[in-house]
Amino acid sequence: MTTTAPLADPLLAAPLELLESAPDTAFRPTEIRRRASRSKVVPLCALALLDSVSVAIAVLIVGPSGPLPSTGREAGNVVTLGLLWLILLMCCAAYAQSRGHRGPAVVRAGVVLALLCWSLPTVVAVTATPEQLIVLTALLTLFGLVTRSVADAPWSRALLSSAGARVVVAGEPDEVDRAVSELRRVPGERWDVVGTCVVGPSASPCDDDGGGGLGLPAPDNIVRAIVAADADAVVVLPCRELDPARLRRLGWQLEATGTRVYVGTGLLDVAPSRAALVSAGDLSLLQLRAPSGRLARLVKATMDRAGAALLVVLLGPLLLCVAAAVRLDSAGPAIFRQVRVGRDGREFTLYKFRTMTVGADAVVDELAERNESEGAVLFKIRQDPRITRTGRLLRRYSIDELPQLANVLRGQMALVGPRPALPGEVARYDIDPRRRLAVRPGLTGLWQVSGRSDLSWEDTVRLDLHYVDNWSLGTDLRILRRTLHAVLAHDGAY
Repeated sequence: MTTTAPLADPLLAAPLELLESAPDTAFRPTEIRRRASRSKVVPLCALALLDSVSVAIAVLIVGPSGPLPSTGREAGNVVTLGLLWLILLMCCAAYAQSRGHRGPAVVRAGVVLALLCWSLPTVVAVTATPEQLIVLTALLTLFGLVTRSVADAPWSRALLSSAGARVVVAGEPDEVDRAVSELRRVPGERWDVVGTCVVGPSASPCDDDGGGGLGLPAPDNIVRAIVAADADAVVVLPCRELDPARLRRLGWQLEATGTRVYVGTGLLDVAPSRAALVSAGDLSLLQLRAPSGRLARLVKATMDRAGAALLVVLLGPLLLCVAAAVRLDSAGPAIFRQVRVGRDGREFTLYKFRTMTVGADAVVDELAERNESEGAVLFKIRQDPRITRTGRLLRRYSIDELPQLANVLRGQMALVGPRPALPGEVARYDIDPRRRLAVRPGLTGLWQVSGRSDLSWEDTVRLDLHYVDNWSLGTDLRILRRTLHAVLAHDGAY
C-alpha cells in the first residue's frame, strides 16, 4: 500500500491507512462505500420501480384495453411516451436525495411532457389522439406525485432502508449530549447514534455511550471514531476546535469512504422551508426567512371563520344534544365561560361545554398537592374528582372544545394555533413561552396531535414555539388532518 508523507495538520492524514489497518473487514473502505451506496440506491431503486408500475398502469388505462380506443400503432406511441416519462423524471431531478424537491420536479417533468405532446405532432407522425396524450400526461404526473408521497412516508422510509443512518456525533460535550438526545427522539427518521467524539480543550476519553459508540478526545480522531463505530455518517456540531478549514479537510477525508457529513447549524426548531444557503465571498451563510406573510395570514383568518361557520352548521344538532346532556347530568349551565389570553396578550372569554361541577375553580387550591403537571405553570390531574360523568366522555373525545367555534367566528381564536392560556399561567411565563402570544390561540394545534395532557410543560412550549416560528397554511392543513386521528385515539385526553 502506498504511504503518504506526514502532514502538519493531523486532519489531513489519509484515512485509508486507518481503515485498511482495521482488523474487521466491515471497516474497510470498500465495505463502507458499499454500505453508504446501498443506503442511497435501495430507496431510489424502489422509487423507480414504483414509477415503472405507474407507467404500466397509465398505459393500460390509455392503451387498447383502456376506456380510450386506440390502434396498435397508437398503443406504441403511448408506450414510447411512458418510457420518455421515466427519462424526464431523471432529467428533472425527481430522484434527488432531497425529498422536498421531488414533488416540484415531477410537476416540471409533467410540464415538459405536455409541451412535447403538443409540439411532436408538428415534427413527426404521432397517431395517438390528443385525448390520449392529455389523459396520459395527467395520469403520469398524478401518479408521480402519489408515488413520492408514498416513498416519503415515515413507514415507507423505514421499510426501504433496513438499517438507518449509523451516526457518530462530534462536538463539545454539552452539545453532543443534547444532539444525541434529539437524534434518538426523532420519529421515523431512523437516526441510529452509534458513537460520539468529544472535542474541545477539556475533552477527555469517554466510555461507550450506550449505543455501541466510542468517545475520543481530539478532532483529528473523528475518522477513527467513525471507523471504530462502523458508522456511515457523522454529525459535526459547531465548536472552536473545528474551524472552517479543518471542517473542509475532514470532508475531504470522509469523501474517500462515502461517509455522509452533516454539519450542525446551532439553530433550534427551524423548518427547512425557512432556510436557504447563500454565498458571500468565501462564506457560506444560512438565510432564515420569516414565517408566512400578511397575505397568507389574511387567507388563514378567512379560512378559519369560513371553516368555523361551516362546522357550526354541520354540527348544530350535535351541539344541542350535548348541551342537553350536560344540563341533565348535573346542575348548572351547559356552557362554561373562562377568561383566557389571546394574541398580543389580549384577554377574551373562552366558551366550552361544562365538564366539571359548578364551583370547581374555587377548590383548585385544595387539590394543588395532587397536581401531576411537571413544573408550576399548568394544573392537571388524571383522575380529577371535579369532572362529571358526561364531562369525562366529552373530554375523552374533545367534544367539550366545540363551543370555541364561536371564539373562532369572533376572531379571538383560530382553528389551529397554540393552546389558549389562562392569565395566571401567562403571569408565570418567562421569555420563551411569551412567544406563544404572537398568534391567535387555536381550537387544535401541535400540542393536541402530539399527546395533549400527556405532554410536559417544556414539550408543550416547544411544540407551540415551533408552530409560531414555522407557521404556514400547509402546516395548518396537516395539523387539521392529524386532529381527527388524535381525537378518535383520545391519547392524553383527561
